[in-house]
Amino acid sequence: MITLQQMQSSNARIDTLGSGLVAIFVGGTSGIGEATMKEFAKQAVQPRIYFIGRSEEAAERIKIELESLNPGGQYHFIQTDVSLLANVDNACRDIQSKETLINLLFLTSGTTVTGIDTAESLYYPTAVTYYSRIRFISNLLPFLQRATSLRRVVTVFNNRSVDPKTSASTLIQPHNVPSGPKPLLSQQSSAIMTLALESLALEAPDVTFIHSFPSPFSPATSTTMTPTKPRKKSPIRSSPLNLVRAVFLKPILSSQPKQQHLPPVNPIPIIEAGERQLFVATSARYPAKKGGDVRLTAGVSIESEDSGEWISVARGTDGKEGTGVYLVGPRGCDGGYDGRSGHGNWGAAPLLLKELREKDMMRRLWLHTVAEFTRVTGSVFM
Repeated sequence: MITLQQMQSSNARIDTLGSGLVAIFVGGTSGIGEATMKEFAKQAVQPRIYFIGRSEEAAERIKIELESLNPGGQYHFIQTDVSLLANVDNACRDIQSKETLINLLFLTSGTTVTGIDTAESLYYPTAVTYYSRIRFISNLLPFLQRATSLRRVVTVFNNRSVDPKTSASTLIQPHNVPSGPKPLLSQQSSAIMTLALESLALEAPDVTFIHSFPSPFSPATSTTMTPTKPRKKSPIRSSPLNLVRAVFLKPILSSQPKQQHLPPVNPIPIIEAGERQLFVATSARYPAKKGGDVRLTAGVSIESEDSGEWISVARGTDGKEGTGVYLVGPRGCDGGYDGRSGHGNWGAAPLLLKELREKDMMRRLWLHTVAEFTRVTGSVFM
């Protein structure tokens, strides 16, 4: 476990990464995206921040607050509906026209809307939480690879789990299987997101990819909840959930442990949630898998100024240290492992992911994703 004090100490040393860090916050107009962005602005030296969302009114308020926290920074709001991949591409073009590199891509876009399709014939919840996030990462990956002091992608997801073990132990349960056009289950879509990050890491092993599971916190939710008016009921289609069900649901249903009753988790203050996510977004505890300058681009040193002790390098989703893709819990622990006790902090998550890889799920999911990108936009990448 990484203590909050250790996280705060690390965050206070973000200035060691140099000035002019470029950060993109997708879903930065509320919740954990807003909180993390404010903490980043507070600690970074002359940062250039782009935040993307739908509410211009919220953006005006936030921009004033950011300028108050750090007058030396530059803050740009991009108003758009990220449920449409065409809008995602336009937002990326806007950023690329102004920047030559990106240090941090932090994604929290979410929605409470279910039961409808987008104008691009993608199921709305999946478009917001999966396709658009992966499209942002794919489009901006070359700019992340050009960075010289920090290269990181963080996607915040599955905040509904009240205990870290929940996301693994209830990943696939018979009573969770939908019979119609229902929203992606958080646990199932969690596995989908992690496998997609592993696919992206194959193309960019010099970038860190983190799938973060924050604790419940107050007063807001961890993703930007995007309301919209229903368009139409959607038929069952080839969504990632249907793909998951077809490829690996039936073979492993019988082997899954029964869901256990878990005690409720007290929500933490939103400011603390932002501090914890900022540590995840900037600490060298989570280095990229490889690259000639991994040490230079890993983030804030994991040596504690106060005690002289080192925070250990995290284990990746494959169970090995420093392998570039990480499942991270609210206390900074890596998926499936607790650095002090050696016991599973995220239950069977690494074992489950291993099983899915062996069933060729990662490749099949990625082929499905790029096929949808091509159908909607005409190209795999922008």
